[in-house]
Amino acid sequence: MALPTQAQIRVVDDQGDTLTLAAPAQRIVALAPHLVEDAFAAGAGAALVGVIAGSDYPPAARELPRVGSYRGIPLEAVVSAQPDLVLAWGSGTPDALVRQLQALGIPVYRSEPRRLADIAANLRDIGLLSGHPAAGGRAAARFERALLESRQRLTPAPRVFYQLGQAPLTTLADGQIVTRVIRHCGGEPLFADAPVLVPEIGWEALLLAQPQVIVAAARDDAWQAFWAGHEALPAVAAGTLYSLDPDAISRPGPRLAQAARQLCADLADAASRLVSPSPGQRQAQ
Repeated sequence: MALPTQAQIRVVDDQGDTLTLAAPAQRIVALAPHLVEDAFAAGAGAALVGVIAGSDYPPAARELPRVGSYRGIPLEAVVSAQPDLVLAWGSGTPDALVRQLQALGIPVYRSEPRRLADIAANLRDIGLLSGHPAAGGRAAARFERALLESRQRLTPAPRVFYQLGQAPLTTLADGQIVTRVIRHCGGEPLFADAPVLVPEIGWEALLLAQPQVIVAAARDDAWQAFWAGHEALPAVAAGTLYSLDPDAISRPGPRLAQAARQLCADLADAASRLVSPSPGQRQAQ
């Protein structure tokens, strides 16, 4: 959330911390792939001097220096890039590293989008911090417009199982933005109220839940072979299994609007093909 000032640039990040810059950042290190995408979308791509491994979009990001990976981010590697702003991932960047950078006087903006609206806010903030408020505002507006165009309500809401892992079978609970996207598209995300972020799901629980749609983050449909022979699940019986681009759906950045548009189309297709079983029929299955 941006706060107006006369000379300084001031924003409040997703952790609720106020970040103040005397001038727009000229050398930015981004410590998550979604933040690299945010920076490019907000007009700050040319200011990036370091990114984390796995930052592969847009294509220009592949040429940028790496300062670490998910296995670890050495303080020295970040500092040697001489950043005047670090974009960190609230739950992905170690707190110790953030504190060390702040102790060295390096401003750190922490992104932790929990809602779809938070992504637009991140784009505006990064545009402002980098001296590109118009570009950041345009990127945020495009994102918001795309979401508005894709949003739908389906009655009844199809029960959606989001397959994260296969062995063991896992999904995502609330706290991850994927469940927000499913609801945005008119679906009911199964196991969203699980007490852990990445719950393991047993076959008995899945049979009781009777998913009508199964969605996986995958680049092809090979994963669907795993479900062959499980026609006791409505999604398998109806063939309502869908693949989403794994980066677009898992990174809380501007491309999430594309993933949402695709998922909304998939759920609309599924709703047109499904007949929801009655409670008695579910028990019989």
